[in-house]
Order: sequence, then structure tokens, then C-alpha cells
Amino acid sequence: MTHDEKYLEAQRKARAESVEFFRSGNKSERERWVARAFLTNLALSFPDDELLAVDDPPDVRFRDANFEIKEILDEGRRRHQEYKDGLEEAIRATVPRDLVRPVAFNELAISRVYELILQDTKALATQKYPLAVRRDLDLLFYVNLIHTFEFVETPFPDVTALSLLGWRSVSFVKGHRSSVLTATCNAPNFIRSAVGRVVHREIGDEIESKL
Repeated sequence: MTHDEKYLEAQRKARAESVEFFRSGNKSERERWVARAFLTNLALSFPDDELLAVDDPPDVRFRDANFEIKEILDEGRRRHQEYKDGLEEAIRATVPRDLVRPVAFNELAISRVYELILQDTKALATQKYPLAVRRDLDLLFYVNLIHTFEFVETPFPDVTALSLLGWRSVSFVKGHRSSVLTATCNAPNFIRSAVGRVVHREIGDEIESKL
């Protein structure tokens, strides 16, 4: 097998795995993956069986944390179809350059992430989660915006409006970064210790990415 053939075979395998990972029946595993990435970024060590998929809400229980997992996607993005189309493209490809596409990478500021999270948390508080439920939930967002290259971490946003919505904590994970935007005094210690900052995992320790 030539180098080009090996590359194409690896691409087909990776894209097929992504199609499987993002199918609708795999929701619980994806939620555990998000929680695992968030915790690993915070340098916590734990056996995988501590991440418990439970009845919603929460989606994932870890020690005294009750993670409710949400996702920030580009507007109108159909991710599973995107991966299926990518797999079909790889199957049709005969040389590696068939898979090369020009991509414009954009800057993403933490202030923009905060705006999107605040928008979603307001809607969730109004439409789905009563205050009595929010007080025991650790809301965790997976920021999955494509074509973002540089993440601008400063200045850290004023989270007053978010803290008034009554969630026990609100955090996000993006790649090798985790951040706790707000947390009450009742939130787990490891969450409260990370509030108000962005914590990085060393790139060499990064867990497998499905981005």
C-alpha cells in the first residue's frame, strides 16, 4: 500500500468513526466524552466508571457534580450529515488532494462564547428548567464552532447576568481549554476552584478529539 493509499484509508476510518460517534443513539457516550474532556483539562485524575450516565437531568454525574450537557454549534449546522458527507467524499477520493478544501480560520473571543452561553441559558431557564432544578445542576457547554483558529481569553467577561439565572454552576469546554464562568457556594469544590479563569491542558495530554 502506498503512502497516499494509507492516508486515504486512515481518513475513511476516522470519518466512519465520527459518523458512528455522532449518531443519535450515541448521545450518552458523547455527553460522557464532554464531561471527561472538561475534567481532564482541569487536571483531575479519575477512573472512567466515575462518569455515570444517568436519567436527565442531569446527563452525567461525577462525584458530587451534576452535569447537564449542552452544545454551542454554528447556526444551521447539521453536524451528523456533515460527517456523513465527509465520509462519502473520502470513499470517492483517489488521491489525498481530493480531500483538500480551502478554509478560512477566524478568531474567537471568550466574550463571544459568553454571549452565546448567556443566550442559551436564558432560554433554558425560561423554557425547560425551573429554578428548583437549576439550583442543583452544573451546566456544561461544549463549544463546537468550526473554523476558529485563535481563542482570545481576555478580558474575562462580566458574568453578573449569568450568575443571576440560578444555575449551580455554568462552565464550558473547548478543545484543551476548560472554564468555569460562574459557580455558587454549593457547587463542587473542583468547579469553584476554577471559576473566573481559563484552564489549559497540555497539548501532549489531549484526549482524542472528535472535532
